[in-house]
Amino acid sequence: MIRKLKTNIVIGNIILKNFIRLSSKEKMLILKWRNDWRVRKWCYTEHIITKKEHKEFIKKLKNDEKNFYWVVKSREGSYLGVVSLNKLDTLHKHAYLGIYSNPKFKGVGKILMRALKELAFKIAKLHTLKLEVIETNRHAIEFYKKQGFKEEGKLKEFVYKNNKWLDVIIMGIINEEN
Repeated sequence: MIRKLKTNIVIGNIILKNFIRLSSKEKMLILKWRNDWRVRKWCYTEHIITKKEHKEFIKKLKNDEKNFYWVVKSREGSYLGVVSLNKLDTLHKHAYLGIYSNPKFKGVGKILMRALKELAFKIAKLHTLKLEVIETNRHAIEFYKKQGFKEEGKLKEFVYKNNKWLDVIIMGIINEEN
């Protein structure tokens, strides 16, 4: 299964292109998105990521068996966003998701989430999918609830942003609830 997750994957009319298979141009596109303030403000770290940091991150993914990232592309060639499975646990069949859309597109979250669920439950054969979301990201929390995720817990004062400590909400979905 690990080998499958390191490949490019086609799901319906969506192509998931693994980060370790990106062209130089695609790597720079992803870096531009990740450094966009609309994406960065919801991440644990908000600093501007350098080209060197980004290239090192992708290079490390080649040997990583717990973290997998894909750029999501339509068959027509539009780059829609990024999805990831992180902290993959093959014994207990769970992982954490990561998701962000191309900042120039609105309303692609459902497409990205559909691809992520297919990836997690049908391809990786996971039992549960988890996520962490900063408490102030109300829009994302509501989106996840609409996608079937339920609040499972809270990490008290887990991140320090804008001169204050913020809680992180843990949410999850079980394959059968999907």
